[in-house]
Amino acid sequence: MNCWVCNLPGHAVCRFCGRCVCKDHAKTMPFLLEAFATSRGLEGLAVDEAISCGVCRPAPEPIRLDFLDPGAPAPLSHEPTP
Repeated sequence: MNCWVCNLPGHAVCRFCGRCVCKDHAKTMPFLLEAFATSRGLEGLAVDEAISCGVCRPAPEPIRLDFLDPGAPAPLSHEPTP
């Protein structure tokens, strides 16, 4: 695959969106692998320098995933679909 930015051969894949990037366009950012409750509170496992394409922008806040819950009511037609 080629780099999403410059179309030269790619060397890595963005952990967040899956775009391919070359070494020159690869960026890094933290990625949360797992979160879990402990007696000390909420803790998690993270990768400090996961590959990022620098093009995508992971959402800074959690989003609703009602469409994955079979028991959730269907959205009304006037509501935007995520």
